[in-house]
Amino acid sequence: MTYKLVISAIIASSLSALPAIAKTSVTKGNGTVRIANEHVAMEFADNGSFDIVSMKFAGTEMAKPGDNRQPWSLTYLGEQGETPTIEPRYAVYHGWREEDCDTSKAIVFSWHTRLKYDGNNYPVEMRVSLDDNADLLRWNLSANVPDNWTITNFVFPNIAIDSPVEGKVITPGGWGNEYALKENGDYEANYPSWNASMQMIMLDSKKGTFYFSPEDRNACGKMMRIREKDGAVSFRTEVAASYGWTDKASHRFNVPWTTVTGTTAGGWSEAAVKWYRPFALSTPWGSKTLKERNIPEWLEKKDLWMRAKYLGDTTVVAVNKAIDYFGGSICFHWYFWHHHSYDSHYPDYFPANPKFEPIVRQVRNRGCQVLPYINGRLWDPGTESYAARNGKDASCRRPDGALYTEVYPTSIVPNTVTCPSSPIWKNIILELADSIQDRLHTNGLYIDQVAAAAPYPCYASNHNHPAGGGEFWYNSYRDMMAELRESHLRKDNIVFSEENAECYIPCFDILLTVNTPHNPDCRIVPLFPLIYSDRVLTCAYTYSPYTDVTKGEFRYQNMQCFLYGSQLGWVDPRLLWVNEKAEYEALFLRNLTNLRKKQHDVFTGGRYIAEVIPTGDNPIVDVHTFGKDYVIKGAIWESPKGKRVMYVVNSDSVTHTVTLPDGKSLTIEPITAQAEFPVHGFFEKC
Repeated sequence: MTYKLVISAIIASSLSALPAIAKTSVTKGNGTVRIANEHVAMEFADNGSFDIVSMKFAGTEMAKPGDNRQPWSLTYLGEQGETPTIEPRYAVYHGWREEDCDTSKAIVFSWHTRLKYDGNNYPVEMRVSLDDNADLLRWNLSANVPDNWTITNFVFPNIAIDSPVEGKVITPGGWGNEYALKENGDYEANYPSWNASMQMIMLDSKKGTFYFSPEDRNACGKMMRIREKDGAVSFRTEVAASYGWTDKASHRFNVPWTTVTGTTAGGWSEAAVKWYRPFALSTPWGSKTLKERNIPEWLEKKDLWMRAKYLGDTTVVAVNKAIDYFGGSICFHWYFWHHHSYDSHYPDYFPANPKFEPIVRQVRNRGCQVLPYINGRLWDPGTESYAARNGKDASCRRPDGALYTEVYPTSIVPNTVTCPSSPIWKNIILELADSIQDRLHTNGLYIDQVAAAAPYPCYASNHNHPAGGGEFWYNSYRDMMAELRESHLRKDNIVFSEENAECYIPCFDILLTVNTPHNPDCRIVPLFPLIYSDRVLTCAYTYSPYTDVTKGEFRYQNMQCFLYGSQLGWVDPRLLWVNEKAEYEALFLRNLTNLRKKQHDVFTGGRYIAEVIPTGDNPIVDVHTFGKDYVIKGAIWESPKGKRVMYVVNSDSVTHTVTLPDGKSLTIEPITAQAEFPVHGFFEKC
């Protein structure tokens, strides 16, 4: 799909007169029960079994009859250790009833389960509701359980549509991802993490864009999945439930959020802006604009980051050369400032390498900032602190009591995953924050993995949260970071983390966005900027090359980084002056940085509106590790004051003359960027 100047029709339409309310109705006939309004019509079988017979959005049929007979699955834990998984096929369908509210109607479907020989039925109820004049269906699930039973896992909803020709799967990995729908393909998004920065998945095709979103304002862990099989595409959410979601008094379990589904003919970007952005702005993490978040001014005006590693002479020389070349005001994200190898000995970083503090002082005296690395979730069980501070009591536990352990190629040794609810771990992070700032005089700190790694369900009996999954993971990190920011972060210092999972936006001043999946079969798309560009600061685009920046992807990354509004670079400065070719890459980065310095009124708190692909002399090249894309790309932004700007970047080494969407011709020089102000009709060159 090519994204050409799709300036938000949604904004325009919101200014027009509102249509008359299209009332929702529930009707019965011809072996079906129907819930419908002017925009949506769903028909369910009414013949003694459940199925979705028809699913029409704006008149477009999406249903795959026969593939929607198992819309839910529940795994129970009985008082004697029973662990049955029950689906509708193992229950007795008990029909449906209508529920009528002032502005909506619902059909409640019921199944009876026999979980034990006590003569009782334990109903499972699925509620499908439709508001008047709405274009989204709403899905809810509840179930009764016996005494001393709970629900540990569930799949809900599980909805199948007809597999389209040439469908595109859209997932919220990092910035956003587009995959070609393949036969027997399986696409997953594990929220909240680098793999799913937001709670939505979509399927784009000529029939329209099918939209699926669990609207969970508590950021509970969940796996959203799209699967193609035998001509049907299923959308489902798989969840490790919190044992606290089963109420012991009422013996009732409720999925604590509503899932919405719908279809639009306007493409995935319209679906995201029309449906997900209003939800995002209603959440605790999306309600504040950047200007309301009290972020230090120096960070709002930052344009360039470097990834400094080690403390040797070559690093120090490269750091100083970078400051000379780019004009200062660089933020250095510093690794290996202590005595241990990467991904080992966490969290025993002190004593620091004695060379580090003098380097910090030198860099700061030159007008730049330094943020050192620590890890926010791993604890090496071989460290002195693990034994001395009873680390085993802070570790996440599997249902059988075993530890979650992770091994990385950089360390070889196993690390335990620490539960963020543990006061032991919280105190360690807060103490590190104090020590790093007071002893090393940095501009704050970087806490790795917090916004990147998906939550684990934790079954430790000594932790202050119900066993299982749920909201405790997000709530614990939210509270930890709030205390760090309020009581431990020094004036004008910052704290940031890896990746851009939405719920962590208020926890950190800026998010390092580097893990977005990409390869020739997976294209990065601007899904996240469309939703959150006016809510968050980000830096980087994807992992910058580790050994050679001259193969093409470095320019491509920084072009996209600029267009998405992210702060540039995040490159090892040593790589920019390895050879003469690398100096050309440094020049491109400097050109982008110089233009970005003039655009803070747009990029800080402004909104990303649309991607622009100029036509004409705009070659497609095979970008190393990314696949094929254009050498010249653009984006439309809108400033907080309503100024519209089109940015165009030429990542190629030759001049090109291209045509913009309004028909205007533009000649753009090699490795440069330009900003066009459509209202005023002039260019500002870097």
